[in-house]
Amino acid sequence: MSAIESRAKLVQAAKKLKRQWEQARELWRDENCRQFEKDVMEPLEADVRAAVVAFERVGTMLHNAQQDCGASKEVNG
Repeated sequence: MSAIESRAKLVQAAKKLKRQWEQARELWRDENCRQFEKDVMEPLEADVRAAVVAFERVGTMLHNAQQDCGASKEVNG
């Protein structure tokens, strides 16, 4: 699986989790809910955003490396 495919799966999973969390939050409205959101959901969302950026960077680096190796083969081969 490529970095771009992994990124797409992560984004879809995060969207699904967010939808499900919003549904749960409609019924769960106490201090534990607020604490869970603060301690778990907010940091998780930030981590997912950072991972998406990392996947994009890795994807770009892999693409560039593949191009460089392909160009190197054409020159040397």
